Amino acid sequence: MNEPVRSIHKFDGASNNAVYKIETASNSYIFKIYVKRDWPEDGKLPFVVKKLSEYNVPHAKLFIFCREDDNFPGGYLIEECLPGTTTDRLSLSCDETAKLFERLAETVSRVHRIKLAGFGYIGSGEADYDTFSEHMYDVLTDNVPRLVETGALREVEAESVCAGLYEKLKPCDKFPSVLNHGDLSIKNVMVNSNGITLIDWDDAHSLCWAADLARLTLWMKINYGANEAALYRKVFMESYETEHDKNFFSEAEDILHIWYGLDYLTFFTNGPVCEKVKSLVRESRKKCGI
Repeated sequence: MNEPVRSIHKFDGASNNAVYKIETASNSYIFKIYVKRDWPEDGKLPFVVKKLSEYNVPHAKLFIFCREDDNFPGGYLIEECLPGTTTDRLSLSCDETAKLFERLAETVSRVHRIKLAGFGYIGSGEADYDTFSEHMYDVLTDNVPRLVETGALREVEAESVCAGLYEKLKPCDKFPSVLNHGDLSIKNVMVNSNGITLIDWDDAHSLCWAADLARLTLWMKINYGANEAALYRKVFMESYETEHDKNFFSEAEDILHIWYGLDYLTFFTNGPVCEKVKSLVRESRKKCGI
């Protein structure tokens, strides 16, 4: 960036990658060092930022995404450090949290107006799958050995669970592919005097609109009590705008919660949160008959 560095501060709590705030005399930057060479996919973040700019969705400016430096085998990113605080660091009342989810719904509605080609991993912009259900099925079946190993699925039921989910996800195929943030939660919402901004687009996908919402409502169930989660879901859904029938989400939500719960358990296997996710998956499977 050709600017002398004044200070470097490492952020705590980054689950996979190392994230730093770098201060220069005139600017603040986020410097992220990636652990994996293949995630996020090459070309994805520049593509996502370009799309957000085209649709006037607030976002952090991306300066560099590089995987050509031998000192950083997984690659690195330099982007604008936005003013403000992520909402997971704030002590919000129930009413304040509800208001936050209203505003988040408005932002997500704008993101979901960005239509993309194909379903699945974005890469340089065009995903590989013709249908939503095919992509979700292939990812799940690839994860089966890990899910069996960790006890999230029994080997004797894995095939029937995958087949059952595939059939029940097919109604989602009628919706077009749109940009999904892929990790909607308050930790990825930056708040300042100008409003809110979604950050951290590493998990962005090209999926149907209901997929992004299900990821968020499952996160609500994991992190809030039942009454709070129901309230925040209600507030979000009332403020979310789409050209499609929002009632469909109630029909597909539990199916998508099974998929996202199993996806979570592919990567995280220990601790009380995992036990809660397993419980939520069992509950949704019972409701859906899978």
